[in-house]
Amino acid sequence: MFRRIVAVPLAAAFLMVAAGPMASAEEKKTTSQQQKMKDCAASWKEEKAKTGVTGGDAYHKFMSGCLKKQS
Repeated sequence: MFRRIVAVPLAAAFLMVAAGPMASAEEKKTTSQQQKMKDCAASWKEEKAKTGVTGGDAYHKFMSGCLKKQS
C-alpha cells in the first residue's frame, strides 16, 4: 500500500520532468545562424555530389565560404 502511495506521485513527477524539455523544444524558433547552417549544409550535399569532393577539410572550407556569402 505504501509503495503505491509513493510510486504514483513519483511516476507522475518523473513524467512531467521528462515531458517538459520536449514541449519547450517545440516552441523554440530557428535562429538566423542556424538557418544559414542548414542552408549551407544542404548546398554542401549538392556540391559534394556535383564535384565528388570529400573530407572534413573540404567541408569546412565550403561551409566557411558559404556562410560568408550569406552574411
